Amino acid sequence: MQNHSGTKALLLLTFLVIAGFSISAVSGCSSGRENLADRGTSHAYQVGHPEVLARVTSFFDDEGHPIAELHMELPHQNLVFRTLENRRFANVEITGQLRPANGGLEVAGRFREELEIDITGDRSSYTTYYDRSTRLEPGSYQLELSVRDISSNKRTNLLLEVNIPDPESAVASVSDIKVITRGDGEEQTTSSYLVPASRDSLSFEFYVTRSGEDIPAQVKMRLIRFRSDTEPARAMGHLPISAGNIAYRGIDYNEREEISTQNRTLDTETGPVQIDYSVPRPESGNYRFEIELISADSAGVETSSTRFRDFALVSPNFPRVQSTREMAEPLVYLMREREFRNMIRIEDTDSLRLDVERFWLRDMTASTARDQIQRYYSRVEDANRLFSNFKEGWKTDMGMVYILLGPPLYVERNIDHIIWHYSYNRMDPSTVIVFERARITSSAWPFSHYILARNRFYQSIELERIGDWTSGRTPRIN
Repeated sequence: MQNHSGTKALLLLTFLVIAGFSISAVSGCSSGRENLADRGTSHAYQVGHPEVLARVTSFFDDEGHPIAELHMELPHQNLVFRTLENRRFANVEITGQLRPANGGLEVAGRFREELEIDITGDRSSYTTYYDRSTRLEPGSYQLELSVRDISSNKRTNLLLEVNIPDPESAVASVSDIKVITRGDGEEQTTSSYLVPASRDSLSFEFYVTRSGEDIPAQVKMRLIRFRSDTEPARAMGHLPISAGNIAYRGIDYNEREEISTQNRTLDTETGPVQIDYSVPRPESGNYRFEIELISADSAGVETSSTRFRDFALVSPNFPRVQSTREMAEPLVYLMREREFRNMIRIEDTDSLRLDVERFWLRDMTASTARDQIQRYYSRVEDANRLFSNFKEGWKTDMGMVYILLGPPLYVERNIDHIIWHYSYNRMDPSTVIVFERARITSSAWPFSHYILARNRFYQSIELERIGDWTSGRTPRIN
């Protein structure tokens, strides 16, 4: 056993800033009833290019004019920072064009802005937030967004969609929904599906538009939690996961629990009416904030529309690994089951930190452990960036394999499978890792979800790589 002196500094590393999640959405309608899921969120990541999380929301300004509101997150990880005259900064160019979604060539709005990101004296800053709004006429639009790192000249492009409601329409309607985290006197609009549980409360802001007082509108709001898989991936050598298992399905949209509800009737308010629905931050899991608007058209025929915003609560510092518990949880892939179970039950932070330190220093010197810690948790954060869907990327099957084995030499894709090759011998089953696409039939399913085709011969690979990690060797499969 190695000496523990200095191990607090060993574990308090500053890690890379990484993120990774994507969302798309579906919409459908039936006579007298419409169901809308927000479609304005996107995430783009490519090695060496700016990483961008962006969301465009239909909203209204203080004067009641309809606007498209852009919220963007720029993680610093892939930006090129320069040092000049004791200043540390990066320069980014942001450009955007709004066009009608029907394919028209006319431009409804455009903007260009150079942003200087100065982190002089603030190395704890990991992400820069950017907000912008543009007045628009009612209708459907596409936002062509481009972010260029001026130093590297690398560019990231995204295409977002937004539908601007008509405040003069005879039929009441609901705008998009903003999810805002609040706490310690601060608030932040989130641009992604995965919401770090770093603040005390959540707020959902939206507008209801009404053109007249003669027909009241009922607004029914509810926060729903879905049964979902939030557990780390199972071992590579375990039995295959059956299609009925929640680990295969990911989220069961049919099994739902109402966390809170609230109703509001609009009698006299007309035009855009802003509504703010706040709740204490719930526990980790997958949620839906749903709005049902019941009104009538000019002929007196009742209309009903439902709009929702899905999201998940994840670890407070996601996608980074910073807290002791965030460092302890991914050790599930390296520790014996009983040992991990006993460790993760520890509630006291200092005691948990000591247990994590003992694990890493058990068979390594402090300097070797430092290298392994940085390598391991960098892979955890890389997995969060690359493979997150309805849960943190490190908990997915792809995330687990990536952490243990590293990136493959090359990837083979087809309709139902993704195959990772760790050698150029395609006939060696021990170096060919197969992931099968989960066949989810729900129309609400917005994720790419791949399941490891588990097999007993993977067990020996897994044990060898665990031995590498815990003894200080560089884990390699080939």
